[in-house]
Amino acid sequence: MKHVTFNPWIGSDYEKSELGKLLILGDSHYFNNDEPENLTNFTKAQIAELDSISSNFHNKIRQFFGHQKHSEFWKKVAFANGIQSAFKFANQVPTKAEMNQAETAFRAYLDIVKPDKVIVFSSRLWEHFFNKPGWGIHKDKIDDRWNIRSLDYEGGQCLAIGLYHPSAYGFSVPAFQKVVNRFLQF
Repeated sequence: MKHVTFNPWIGSDYEKSELGKLLILGDSHYFNNDEPENLTNFTKAQIAELDSISSNFHNKIRQFFGHQKHSEFWKKVAFANGIQSAFKFANQVPTKAEMNQAETAFRAYLDIVKPDKVIVFSSRLWEHFFNKPGWGIHKDKIDDRWNIRSLDYEGGQCLAIGLYHPSAYGFSVPAFQKVVNRFLQF
């Protein structure tokens, strides 16, 4: 995994969940204090402790799927963040090199977790990945706004959709829950 700094979380029920094999891709990790020594397993450690310490991002994702406890939800999905650098603050803007590395990491995550569906909760990553030719095929739209793409990975194919980051101003769980539910039924 030469293009991946943060190994993905893969829940214990990932391949047996009623959600199918769902990969959730977030934007980036933030370290307000010192950067941890082990970035490789940071995502796994973070997800494992969400019932004790959780962020607005993770809370809204859990709410999408109607779970009270993080441990009930996150065991059903795979999760990773696209940006492979450790950010110091929430509104830090990634460089073009970091965005390109995020695209390479996303492709690697697809090969690793082999999802059926992917939800990218970062419009800046989604726009960077797919506003150029050569990757994925446009399949459909939800509400004439949210594009669904078919993506190939080593040994398979999946559907993907890009949505706003759940911490974005004006993000509404009920509104986007409808979009997510329609996408999962696609």
